[in-house]
Amino acid sequence: MRARSRAIRMLFNSIDFALFLIISLALYHGLRGWPTLQKVGLLACSYWFYGQWNWMYLGLILFSTVLDYRIGLGLTRVRNPRRLIVFSLVVNLGLLAFFKYANFLIANWNGAATLLGMDWQFTALDVLLPVGISFYTFQSLSYTLDVYRGVSPPRQSLLDYALFVAFWPQLVAGPIVRDTEFFSELDRQPRPDWAQIQRGLSLMAFGYLKKVVLADNLAVWVDPVFDGTLANPDAWITLRAIYAFAFQIYFDFSGYTDIAIGAALLMGFRFPQNFDHPYTAQTIQDFWRRWHMTLSRWLRDYLYISLGGNRGSAGRTRINLMLTMLLGGLWHGASWNFVIWGGLHGAYLAVERVLMTRLPGLFQSGRVASLVRTLVSFQLVCVAWVFFRAADFDRAMAIFADLAGDWTAPEESVAYGLLALALLWVIHALSAWGRWLERVSSSRGPLFVLVITGVALAMIWFAPTQSSPFIYFQF
Repeated sequence: MRARSRAIRMLFNSIDFALFLIISLALYHGLRGWPTLQKVGLLACSYWFYGQWNWMYLGLILFSTVLDYRIGLGLTRVRNPRRLIVFSLVVNLGLLAFFKYANFLIANWNGAATLLGMDWQFTALDVLLPVGISFYTFQSLSYTLDVYRGVSPPRQSLLDYALFVAFWPQLVAGPIVRDTEFFSELDRQPRPDWAQIQRGLSLMAFGYLKKVVLADNLAVWVDPVFDGTLANPDAWITLRAIYAFAFQIYFDFSGYTDIAIGAALLMGFRFPQNFDHPYTAQTIQDFWRRWHMTLSRWLRDYLYISLGGNRGSAGRTRINLMLTMLLGGLWHGASWNFVIWGGLHGAYLAVERVLMTRLPGLFQSGRVASLVRTLVSFQLVCVAWVFFRAADFDRAMAIFADLAGDWTAPEESVAYGLLALALLWVIHALSAWGRWLERVSSSRGPLFVLVITGVALAMIWFAPTQSSPFIYFQF
């Protein structure tokens, strides 16, 4: 059961957002020379941006902000900071659990009670999932945990901390920025130079290309199969849908990240990279170094290492990996399918570690061996994506059953579709090797900026009227 969420009004791929971006940049740069007013203006824009989804849930962000700001100050002033950090964890994770997992827990309780013949049933709660709650909760928790560990000093300014939590480019779907990263940018009073402006515009243009041109059009192949609206799809159509979703979610999420990082650069803020050509990974471990990198390092630093990491026995390390990936899967949504998706990746990582120890020859260098490992890793990732995309376990099993169906020669349109997806993978791999985006971003001159801005605006303007929200908005 997935949490309900309303449609997002302030989509990055909308004319409304283009107008908001222009106004926000004009306000931010117009207030240069008055740092406090500049921060207030940026925070007001951030709250207005979030309020376009649901003004009521602004209170939730304000509560979390004030709570963790006060806890951060208190952690260095009390004799027993452990109680404060536990309180922060309980409240933040409790709010996340209530809004995101309450109905999931109720549904599972009711199902178990029915199986046991019990009459004790609960009614589902009528709550909406606040957009971005998973992201800003993790970001806020990283601050209190860093202060508790002595990694970061407590922030004295509530205005600064509120801006850290609500900064609009990454508020809804990341990247998950650490307090040390954000405050180091804020303290230098960021002012973008020409290189940052052109890189920011380049990233935004590439982000719109990924989302509007690629991800939204791939949905035509994905949705009928995964939603079950296409009657009796053969194995080739099903295979095309699985591969298409792998690229759809990559282009959709990395496209959002490119736009977010690019927009922040237009204000002089440098955010960490979140994707690095993940489908060229030679192992699953390497995949998680390249996919949603800021979440991966959050899970590593605050969960995996806290569980013991690889400091114990080999068996304990594998358990830690599995627990981390199971919880990482559950972070994505209130559904057993997400748990299975995380569990599969945990199993991949555990088996991979065993193979690296016992059969090191499988991981030897060489172009052919590297290509084989990359292709195998990609297939394993695609298998797990089926559970991520399918609405429930039964739908996922139905898709795998369709793969066992008719493998006679595919229709011409399906064959061309699979060929196009193979070409996408080749372009993806060549991009990793050639670093095209970095080369384009290194160009100079106002003409380049004018052209790249025009391309981005054109993609927004000519996007489909019913352009879909970014996939990760639901998390």
